Amino acid sequence: MKNNRSQSFLGGAAILAAAGIISKVFGAVYRIPLARLIGAEGMGLYGMAYPLYTMILALSTAGVPVAISKLVAEKLAQEKLGEARQVFRVALEALFASGLAFSLLLFGLVHFMVGHGFLRDARAFWPVVAISPAVFLVAVVSVLRGYFQGQQNMLPTAASQVLEQILRAGTALLLGYLLIRRGVEFAAAGAAFGAVTGAAGALAVLLWYMRREGLTFRERVEPGARWKILRNVFSLAVPVSLAGLVMPIMQNLDVIIVPRRLEAAGYGVREATALFGQLSQMAATLINLPTIITVALSVSLVPAISAAVAGGDKAVLRARMETALRLTVLLELPAFVGLFVLARPVMALLYDLPAAGTALASLSASCLFLGLHQTTSGILQGLGRTDIPVRSLLVGAAVKVFLTYVLTAIPALGIRGAALGTVATFTVAVLFNSLAIDRLVGFPWNTRELVLKPAAAAIIMAACVQTGYRLLLPLLGTSLATVSAIGIGVASYGLALIVVRAVRPEDLELLPGPVRAIARYLRVPSPARR
Repeated sequence: MKNNRSQSFLGGAAILAAAGIISKVFGAVYRIPLARLIGAEGMGLYGMAYPLYTMILALSTAGVPVAISKLVAEKLAQEKLGEARQVFRVALEALFASGLAFSLLLFGLVHFMVGHGFLRDARAFWPVVAISPAVFLVAVVSVLRGYFQGQQNMLPTAASQVLEQILRAGTALLLGYLLIRRGVEFAAAGAAFGAVTGAAGALAVLLWYMRREGLTFRERVEPGARWKILRNVFSLAVPVSLAGLVMPIMQNLDVIIVPRRLEAAGYGVREATALFGQLSQMAATLINLPTIITVALSVSLVPAISAAVAGGDKAVLRARMETALRLTVLLELPAFVGLFVLARPVMALLYDLPAAGTALASLSASCLFLGLHQTTSGILQGLGRTDIPVRSLLVGAAVKVFLTYVLTAIPALGIRGAALGTVATFTVAVLFNSLAIDRLVGFPWNTRELVLKPAAAAIIMAACVQTGYRLLLPLLGTSLATVSAIGIGVASYGLALIVVRAVRPEDLELLPGPVRAIARYLRVPSPARR
């Protein structure tokens, strides 16, 4: 029986991981045609609405699925099905009310922010209004997902996530196309409304699963039990919600600060909005793509570190930390260098806007430092110190606010100043995480493996990419030359890693099972065999 449960858990984790990757990739890719459709100005207005929405969402629902799944799983393990359903019913009633309240709060908040000038471009009013009903729908969805996860049934959550993203993208593109004639602000509002249709689709899928499984929730709940359940749910949900607030708060500060400081640098309101769109919705989207890999790496790292700590094996602990950090650098450094070298051609290829390459080049280092932040956070979580990454990110956010305010208003920097402020955020967070790791167990710093070898491979790649692009540009044109240069970069970096001997057999420990199977087929020796 235990074995079956283990298999069920692993299968559910795989389903959720696959759904998460599909959703993130799909969510990043659809913004490319959307940007071409509504332009940088429209993306700027969309980018002003979304951080406010995500902040309200984090306040209202971020930790709820985790809390409900934990409580439901406990009740089911104790064979108290009635009490598990009571948890669901009480949480659903509470989140129905709070979701509705937070939707209305968002609707009222945008009036206040526009009226008092916090949203510098008043046209952002419509995208925020369009997205506000999604808060209510997502609150209800979060309760349903939490209940199914508590049953260790991850398929409803995965299916709802994928459909949510498909409907979000389809609605954004369709309404963006239909409403662009009425004005860019209405096209951006149509794109924002995709969050509403996506959440509605997710809710429909989850309700279908409930009906298929014949689930009913009619258990009577006594007032005393109701308050106890609510206390348990929110005592678990609130810390997770607070941790999830840091990034949305940073994004909302950008919405307030960046356009104003660009105006101080001499740009008009429309120019400032367009530049903000280039940074927040075009460049940032590309930066987030490579870090999907390090998110998965950090997730696999937590149990690996925990196991080493529990076993008291300091050598294994240090080896796993060093391997994770080295893999992060090896994966994210070429993304940073490639986006920096090909910033303008890539933006021309994807968005038909080479001028946005300025923002991308300045933001490209975030690939490396955001990846390192995720990995060092995974190490700290494995060590049981989940509080440190949040504090580190808060310190980084404070540095970001100061640098963004000062640098963005310098005419010679402009939007580059805002990008550099974001890079500084994750650089500072990585520094504080690293100091904490060093204090707890010793930071596995190895200059040759973490700096010299990856840097040498990246320099070789950069030279090959730049040379290849310049030679191919007159022959193939911008688009084909850019695609070819990317291919040259991948091939040259792979060969350079072999030349400088930057990859080790033990790196396979933290890679997915299929990759290890391929390695065994190719007879790559594993550490266990050596």
